[in-house]
Amino acid sequence: MRPGLILVLLASPLAAQSERDRLEGRVPAVAIPTVDSLVQLATREDLPTEPLVQKALEGGAKHQPAVRIAAAAQAMLGQLRDARALLVRAGDAPPATAAEVTTIYAALKRGLPAPVVERIVAALPHEPRGSALHAVADLATHHFEPDSAAALIIDAARQGLRGERLLDVSTAVLHEVQRGHSRAEAVAVVRRQLPNVPSPPKPAGASVAGARRPGTTALPPP
Repeated sequence: MRPGLILVLLASPLAAQSERDRLEGRVPAVAIPTVDSLVQLATREDLPTEPLVQKALEGGAKHQPAVRIAAAAQAMLGQLRDARALLVRAGDAPPATAAEVTTIYAALKRGLPAPVVERIVAALPHEPRGSALHAVADLATHHFEPDSAAALIIDAARQGLRGERLLDVSTAVLHEVQRGHSRAEAVAVVRRQLPNVPSPPKPAGASVAGARRPGTTALPPP
């Protein structure tokens, strides 16, 4: 037997025990075997397991009954499978990493339509998409049309913007709405600025902890 395979076989029971230990005393005991079996199933399918554990712990913290905790974990496993299937449909090269699957799951959870998520994945095949998806989801949350928001962020990425700079793009759009532009006008203004979209001002030193980008609330209705 290959040494690498031996290590995997030895590590899997230890990892499973570790996850079970995290649930003990924090989740109803009757729910733990079901959640543990789902975690092991996710491991065998090369899916992330941490979201399942966190879902169970969240249910335990809210004092939900065991049957609801087990059902929520089961539903999340299905959602993680859907996220990986989306990556496959979008042409992502296998194998999908746990981080990639979790990123797609989070974007879908925030309400981005699956076709929009697929479009972003397909348009950015060789880089992390977390910031791009986050930026589009921020705009969609503020009632921007998801396809239009995705087109803007993809344009920004193709012009060399990455990571936090993509979040600067979505913030700039929100600022333009606050200045009185319609949503369509705001997108057009920021598109003309690409790739030279200004970064938002940094908060004062005393308020850095927990600071968020400005201008993401109190937008007029669509």
